[in-house]
Amino acid sequence: MRTWILVLLGGGALYFAWTQYGSVDASTPTNGDGSEVEFPDTLEDKPGGALNSLADLQAAADAADSSDESESAEVARPQDREAETASAEPDEFDELDLNALGDPLYEGSLLLHRPDDLQGYLNDRGKGLSKARKRLLIAYLLLARGQHGQVPKYADGLEEAPDVTAGEVALVMRGLNREKIGLHDASGRPWANPLVLGASMAMIDRQADEAAIAAEWGETSQHLSTLLLAELDAPWQPDQATMERWAVSLADAQSSHRWSPDGDWPGIEVTVRNGDTLIGIRQQVLRERPTLTLCTGLIERANRQKGYLRENQVLRIPTDRVRTIVDLSAKWLYYLHGNEVVAAYRVATGREGQETEPGRHLVGEKQEEPTWFPKGRVVPYGDPENPLGTRWIGLENSNSLGIHGTWEPETIGSMASDGCIRLLNEDVEELFEIIPKGTEVILRP
Repeated sequence: MRTWILVLLGGGALYFAWTQYGSVDASTPTNGDGSEVEFPDTLEDKPGGALNSLADLQAAADAADSSDESESAEVARPQDREAETASAEPDEFDELDLNALGDPLYEGSLLLHRPDDLQGYLNDRGKGLSKARKRLLIAYLLLARGQHGQVPKYADGLEEAPDVTAGEVALVMRGLNREKIGLHDASGRPWANPLVLGASMAMIDRQADEAAIAAEWGETSQHLSTLLLAELDAPWQPDQATMERWAVSLADAQSSHRWSPDGDWPGIEVTVRNGDTLIGIRQQVLRERPTLTLCTGLIERANRQKGYLRENQVLRIPTDRVRTIVDLSAKWLYYLHGNEVVAAYRVATGREGQETEPGRHLVGEKQEEPTWFPKGRVVPYGDPENPLGTRWIGLENSNSLGIHGTWEPETIGSMASDGCIRLLNEDVEELFEIIPKGTEVILRP
């Protein structure tokens, strides 16, 4: 009888504990000893910013406002959530009442470029958002900061919220599950919702940082390339400070990836024989692969080669197609191998009345210390009136256009040239060495 009494008492105690604490334990991370995991109250920030505390963000999300009742209001949905499949992950953004979503364009840009301003937004322009949408924004911010343990309490209930789309919820779930984050929905279409796009890019930015910490330079470079390309096509104006940061990080990562013979990039190996030169090796490779665009400077850079070649030395030759994109509105030049941005440079374009015309060209003649040939004049290198800087990269089938340096670095990022593409001298000198003759150059509006 005593044994049965003990069993009944023990069972009652377990049932009481389960009813009192079970719901908390189900959503709260615990340590191995069963104690609750504690997270810092402040969020780690990128250099140059200072995020508000998580407690302040929570207060902003919980702030009483006239929109709090909107969570129970009827909002037109494009389809019943129960009819959706997880694999479809529809982005119903185009079909929802935009008034129910706040300002997704601004919010997407904010999460990506100025996340430390989120609390100010929630207390001001975003004050009228429902609590569900405020929690969604905080969940995105936490995922972009790598604080996954805090996310579940903000994500709880989002699936049932009438003013949160299935695509928005799907991104939260991907982030929580540490899945690969892309810029397209499950059907392969680019995200129509700028908030989902901006949050996705913010999470990819975080992944780039994590890959760099792990010295995964190929992965870091690919993430940064994705971000740089996506920023040009995003619905917001390109953020120059963010692009500068990505370009600097890309240069660091590519120094151990595309610009290292140990990097994981497509190429062929050539063993140096007695008497070989880089010019001879280039000619040999082009005879075997005539579709390649290749120059000796590219071979040197990819192999960190300086000075004389050594017999039996193994050189790696890049086989990805080299091309260059110049975005005239953003004023950036991307140098690519295949679809990966290897280097990114800020540029100046043609001034008003002499605007650079969009088009496709091939790299022509390249000159060190170039002479300038304005109409009816010859202005040698070193003359104060010669604006071409230290290098000239001509563009074939153009109206005498080229990519060149400048003695006026303050003009970079503006419309200042006679129609050519200006770079800083140190940037054009680097590009001059690695861009082969015949490389496609796309000047896009």
